[in-house]
Amino acid sequence: MEFLWQALLSRQLDWVVSDHACCAREMKVAAERPDDIWLARSGFGGTEYLLSGVFSEGRRRGMDYSHMAEVLAWNPARRFGLRHKGDVAVGFDADLALLDPDRRFTVRASESPSGQGYTPFEGQELTGRVSATFLRGALVYDGARVVGPARGRYLKRPL
Repeated sequence: MEFLWQALLSRQLDWVVSDHACCAREMKVAAERPDDIWLARSGFGGTEYLLSGVFSEGRRRGMDYSHMAEVLAWNPARRFGLRHKGDVAVGFDADLALLDPDRRFTVRASESPSGQGYTPFEGQELTGRVSATFLRGALVYDGARVVGPARGRYLKRPL
């Protein structure tokens, strides 16, 4: 983990992302050999903690906020050809996450909206809680719950 943080801080890594590949514990572990990690399904839920996790540890390590935005939004959007994503500027989609930089919280699977039911981050204290999220300018998370109808849509990437 330390190696990855050093690589990130020295700009040897271009992005930090999560895909939230979650499944229930019963589906994760191989029934015939539950202690064999090599048989376990890969992935776990992590998207909801990505911004707060990078913010917490990045700020502690002196990472610039602009560098956080670059590796969490700008660079991934460029890599996948999402030309109207990743920045706060005229002509971009107004996808925004507002973060309270001083709000601390402890990760608890029981408080997560994910259906996974567990998290490898259980008990970790993070600083920087998302207080609102906007998708194309519309409020979709109010700091406590998802609001309004589903607004996601497929974005075709250029070849």
